[in-house]
Amino acid sequence: MPQNAGKRLVEAIGKQLERIEYFSSAENISPNLAVHELRKTFKRMRALLKFYNDFPVEFPPEFSTQIKYFGRSLSIMRETFVNLQLFEKVAATNTLIAERKIKNAKEKLTDRNKEIIERGFFESETYLPMQKFAGNLQLLMENIAISLPSVNQIIGQLEYSYKQSFDNYLKLGPDSDAIIIHELRKKLKQLYYQFDFIRYVHPRFFRLKTYHLNNITEQLGEDHDLFVFLTDLIENRYDFTDEELQILENQVQHLREINRIKLFPRLKQFFSEQPEVFNLKLQEIFKVPVV
Repeated sequence: MPQNAGKRLVEAIGKQLERIEYFSSAENISPNLAVHELRKTFKRMRALLKFYNDFPVEFPPEFSTQIKYFGRSLSIMRETFVNLQLFEKVAATNTLIAERKIKNAKEKLTDRNKEIIERGFFESETYLPMQKFAGNLQLLMENIAISLPSVNQIIGQLEYSYKQSFDNYLKLGPDSDAIIIHELRKKLKQLYYQFDFIRYVHPRFFRLKTYHLNNITEQLGEDHDLFVFLTDLIENRYDFTDEELQILENQVQHLREINRIKLFPRLKQFFSEQPEVFNLKLQEIFKVPVV
């Protein structure tokens, strides 16, 4: 394990803090893009901070709580934009619903997105607490010893993340509901960010892992997005009749089925290694003596 791992971790988190500062204050990009980038940044940072789990004094749990709060707030805003995109995708191939109804629903989805962004990001000035959070964490990072965490602590976190993901995978079945699939995605996304950070130790091993994880988490995310979109469509109706809603639901469920057909073989391939085998590979990569 290179001796500069701690320094690299500090630098990696520092880059995420710079992104928070930029995307929470930039005036030359769209609000939806800012929300999307901020949401990704908080997810990556939360995954990286897991490497410091053994240092609760240096990293108080309040930081994790704040990240979770920001993530949920941004997810609500992001979902309204994704719903609009998915509706445009579904409507583009729909010939069974009147064009005026499609246009009306699109306008409502657009207005809702603008309203949620305006109310949730600008009026409430959500970006200000984000900037304060980034500033506070930056001060904390400047006082962290770059020798932390240790090799064993890094390995331990990777093993734990893989085991969590593997256990969630075992709960999965062809007919699993969206909540189970979403839980698996959250675990795998965390693992992806951690693999992406540590890939320089063994590029050949971790680059392939991150490649597969990126594809898998994108597909898991698509399933969740379609589920959220369908729920919103049914709850708010957008002036569609029951028959029209059924047509739209059939289209959405068809997209989910196609996505899952590709998803499950990839998951099976990725989890072909039991956690114990994965742990042994990590010990070999990090050259840790087997006791």
